[in-house]
Amino acid sequence: YSLQNGVCEDSASAFTIFAYFEIFLTQSFESGRKWGDVAKTLLEEAALCPATTRARLKFYTCVNFWFVPLKESINRMEDVEDMGYKVGEIESADMAQMQRYKYSFFGGDQLSLLSQALDKSLRSMAKSSVILAKMSALDKDLVDTLVGVKSSNPYAIFDGEIGNRQTLLNDAQSKGLNNIVEAAHLHNVFLSFWMDDYEEAVKSSDVAMSFPSAKMPGVKLVYHIFYRGVMAYQLHRQGKGEKWLDEGNKMLDQVEIWVKNSKPIFENKLVLLKAEQDASMCNFLPAKESFELSIKLARDNGYINEQGLAYERMGKYLMSIVEVPEAECCFLSAHKCYLQWGAKAKADKLWKDWNLGSSTGKLEPCATNIKHKLNE
Repeated sequence: YSLQNGVCEDSASAFTIFAYFEIFLTQSFESGRKWGDVAKTLLEEAALCPATTRARLKFYTCVNFWFVPLKESINRMEDVEDMGYKVGEIESADMAQMQRYKYSFFGGDQLSLLSQALDKSLRSMAKSSVILAKMSALDKDLVDTLVGVKSSNPYAIFDGEIGNRQTLLNDAQSKGLNNIVEAAHLHNVFLSFWMDDYEEAVKSSDVAMSFPSAKMPGVKLVYHIFYRGVMAYQLHRQGKGEKWLDEGNKMLDQVEIWVKNSKPIFENKLVLLKAEQDASMCNFLPAKESFELSIKLARDNGYINEQGLAYERMGKYLMSIVEVPEAECCFLSAHKCYLQWGAKAKADKLWKDWNLGSSTGKLEPCATNIKHKLNE
């Protein structure tokens, strides 16, 4: 209709939704970018009002996210948040704020600062939207657990109705709130992944993947696929079956499609999955080179959390082939990255699991001067 009769501000939502479905249904990212650019032009010229604020939220979370660095998405969410509060579109502002904090978490922003921001946000959100407050409580629980804040109880704002993640999950299931059920399982995926309990994580991953909404393109799908791929290759190397090698390859193939849209988001993830694939296929030298390159790419793009992850994954691989001093070097470097991220509980667990206090390795990064040739 807009193409036949002329576009207007309201057309931006239509173009955004069409672009999203091009990405979602056919993975036609070029077409999605094309129609997204039309929506972006309209939104840049649109007046500030509730309708255009909602349209901006849809555009930046569903379409623009796929084509820009994560830091830019964080900034755009902050813009939408400010706009929403100015025009009284509180729900959109709250959603933008919650999404901004998710981007910040996955982007490796300092966790202690994020915890403080989430605490303030949670108290405010509880007054305007119980659903968003429940999702935000899960986010704060995840952050505080990684930080190691044992006194934290983000569920206290619900006045005893909900005491922890499990009671929140039970409550959501009894009320048929599938979006909260999915969010609770994803929370367990992410937490169990970072705390190195892969078998628990894949159980929750399987449940989360059973919800159609879990497969809709967005930031949670990106990291779910990435983490699931890492876990699948590890489970295969632990002798859990060939199905996990197939599952890892499936996740890698998906990230390989995504990397064409935004290298700053996806490239280090793809290279880490390639390292895990080579490790699973006993391709020793290519595995080492890809681990090293993933470390470098994560560092260059500012993902201190994923730099630590790549060091840790490389350390585990080197330990499995009995290159102990090099493995200890990687673990110590991972520990340093996790402390910089603010994930003290994660860092402490790594230190304890690998007895790093007795290590004689130097706290130096592994060599990352490998020439970048993804296609080799």
